[in-house]
Amino acid sequence: MQVLHITPNTNGYEVVELVANAINKKNSLRLIKKDGVEYMTGGFIITDTPEIRYALDLIPREKQYFFVKDFKIVPFVKLYADEVETK
Repeated sequence: MQVLHITPNTNGYEVVELVANAINKKNSLRLIKKDGVEYMTGGFIITDTPEIRYALDLIPREKQYFFVKDFKIVPFVKLYADEVETK
């Protein structure tokens, strides 16, 4: 399956093939293939659609990772609303 892959080191998104969503049951890194070579990655995998590419192409390549990170990462305050804070 063709997807977009982005990490802090890719300088924007790259088009890769998603081979597996996890290496195995003990290793949750994804397996991707680029130019015929397989890689393990902890980077973000994004659905490859014209709309997503259009939106990312509006952003400078060096800022695309941080833009995607803001969408993918869930903000965290505390795990449960009824948690009692301890000092």
